[in-house]
Amino acid sequence: MTVAKDLLLVATDPRTGRVRLATTATEPALGGAALIDLVLLGRLRLVGAGRKTRVEVVDRTPVADPPLQAAFARVWQQGRLTPKNTISRLGRRQRKVLLADLEAAGALRRQRRLLLERYDVGDPVHRDDLVTRLRAVLLQEQPADETTGPLVGLLLATGHLGIVVDRRDVKAAKARAKVVAEGDWASDGVRQVIQDAQNAMTAVIGTSAVLGAINT
Repeated sequence: MTVAKDLLLVATDPRTGRVRLATTATEPALGGAALIDLVLLGRLRLVGAGRKTRVEVVDRTPVADPPLQAAFARVWQQGRLTPKNTISRLGRRQRKVLLADLEAAGALRRQRRLLLERYDVGDPVHRDDLVTRLRAVLLQEQPADETTGPLVGLLLATGHLGIVVDRRDVKAAKARAKVVAEGDWASDGVRQVIQDAQNAMTAVIGTSAVLGAINT
């Protein structure tokens, strides 16, 4: 399971069937998840620092996961890109593709309702385990790992920590998530990509919100 698929599974409310990712945050979140996945797989890496940070391809070998490979194909011929542009390209139209892939795998089952997009969780054991582990990291100061760490960073960057913790715990979870994002659970390269992905997602989400306001 990729980081992006885990994120969508966690974001699917088993009670209502809704995918609880805001429209403006969905593509940046999935693009950030894909960037992390591709760095973990050794296909991409970040070079430079600050505003000079760029994403470059280090291995063009196709990846086994079809949605991730489709996202990878949108950047591997582009040369060096900024993290923001990389995330925008990786996240483009990924929601529909990833949900269809999760359906095909039986992790989600789409409810047949007119107009409304709702899903039953077909793999509640995996989802419940992810949520339990995320809550332990955020509220019980359990150490993060390469599964929970990226998810914490993505939920923090997109303002969706409330998906896994109660409203009264969001403030504490946010403070803990900031510590996790800077923690020693990951290698320097992975930690950098998560931090840069967070910054890039914030920028993409901010741009989307401004464009949405202009167009209303």
